[in-house]
Amino acid sequence: MIDLDPTDERATLADVAAEAGVSTATASRALSGSRPVSSETLKRVRAAAARLGYRHNAVASALRSSRTQSVGLVLPRYATVFLSALIESVTENLDAQGIGALLRYVAPDGADHDERIADLLDRRVDGLIVCPPTIEASGHAQRLSHGLPLVQVGRFLDPQTPSAVSLDEEASATVLAHHLAETGTRTVTVIGLDPDAPADARRIASVSRACADVGIQTPTVVHRGSDLLAGVTAAEGLWDRVGRDESLVCANDDVATGVLTVLRARGVRVPDDVQIASLLQLYPDAQGMPLTSLRHPWHEMGAEAVEMLELARRTRVAARRRTSLPAELVRGASTRTPKERM
Repeated sequence: MIDLDPTDERATLADVAAEAGVSTATASRALSGSRPVSSETLKRVRAAAARLGYRHNAVASALRSSRTQSVGLVLPRYATVFLSALIESVTENLDAQGIGALLRYVAPDGADHDERIADLLDRRVDGLIVCPPTIEASGHAQRLSHGLPLVQVGRFLDPQTPSAVSLDEEASATVLAHHLAETGTRTVTVIGLDPDAPADARRIASVSRACADVGIQTPTVVHRGSDLLAGVTAAEGLWDRVGRDESLVCANDDVATGVLTVLRARGVRVPDDVQIASLLQLYPDAQGMPLTSLRHPWHEMGAEAVEMLELARRTRVAARRRTSLPAELVRGASTRTPKERM
């Protein structure tokens, strides 16, 4: 082992390479992220650099390569809670390649979306991963990127976006519909999705097709918004008309919680008198009655987005791949189990 005391000169890249047992070129690639190395080699080189106190000069490297070894991550501000898995996945996968992430949040209506994208472009990021809050914002991101590697994640994706990771709406709706059919559901009311919004309309259509395939009546749609208060308002208008063969399928856990609160207050028993399910799990560790909900594959989406982005960065060919991943059904106490079917 190379022994450097405080009086020695600062460790060099050659010192790190010798300590890790690799070539100087390999050590450089590992620390700069300019080209991929094996995970084992990356760990050895990083460990050697840490022991020797070596600090990679990212600024100098960026000047030489015209790359900043950074990726911009743009998320809607309201989504912080349930997109934490996406943030974790993206940063972990980027970190494994020696690439940093610059995070920016945008307003739910996308009003400052273009400004945030422009800020990251001004910082010369090498690529962008964007979870657009609206379909319009998705289209803007594509136009503003001007050929920079860009991958979009989420529901609100412009149809012309060539590189995206989204939820497999059909597969996700199918697994939920099968569960509801097995627990005695014959009719469904969808609460919290807007039929006039393209992304919501696609989800409603997926739920309708999945229900029809298992003999459930085409869903009725009630839209009062997509937050907790909207769930309360919707439930106040239908609590006295629900029956045991009906399930209330809510846009997300907030809407479902609002519906559940009203039904309980009105003496409607869940899941005995009516069942409730959520199309988007927001709070995996929520207290109270565990909801039956769809857990979206945010972690897998993040990993896929980084892989697509890095392929485009390495080959300098724009990523053009659209991937859809299914949600996982998490069964909670808000729906019955098949053996309770009457």
